[in-house]
Amino acid sequence: MTIPGRKGVLIVFEGTDGTGKSTQLQLLSRYLQDKGYPVITTREPTEGQYGQRIRELYVNRSKYSQDQELELFLADRREHVHNLLVPALEQGKVILCDRYFLSTAAYQGARGFDPEEIMTLNHFAPDPDLALLFQVPLDTGLKRITSGRGDELNDFEQRESLDHVAAIFSSIKRPYIRRIDSTGSIKEVHRMVIEHVNPLLPASLTDQV
Repeated sequence: MTIPGRKGVLIVFEGTDGTGKSTQLQLLSRYLQDKGYPVITTREPTEGQYGQRIRELYVNRSKYSQDQELELFLADRREHVHNLLVPALEQGKVILCDRYFLSTAAYQGARGFDPEEIMTLNHFAPDPDLALLFQVPLDTGLKRITSGRGDELNDFEQRESLDHVAAIFSSIKRPYIRRIDSTGSIKEVHRMVIEHVNPLLPASLTDQV
């Protein structure tokens, strides 16, 4: 979706679980705030009415049918776009979003939907200016979840499913996608993120803080 008079920048962080995208989002947020940019951080699923229902699926994914699950993601995104993303872009904010419609295409595609059809269903959502797609070997990502964070794998993080998700992420081609090998140190990955982000940030945005 195109927003007339769009002044802000939308940067989304994508990838399978355990790639370090959420850590990098927070690092970028601090980097941009230190430079005076008007930054908003957000995530999907959101904390809204539909997002909370999606989070229930982390422990019981059989609660809804596949069609119902996909519709929950779309409804959550419609609310997110209307309530936050479009107004913030019109106001000239820099939005950092942890997961967006590329994740829906990959995770729902792994359940049998056509990823490109899912992308089409998200026609109402503004395209990102930059989608950072973080990639690590699957074993590395799973180890970060279980050993690094001490978490149990939820219903979206099972190995067989994540194999399909990673393959779909690799297959999606859009001009705004930049793939990042996040097997290196946090500092090294952050440096790569900055290299991709800096060209998108006109100095005029700092005047709108």
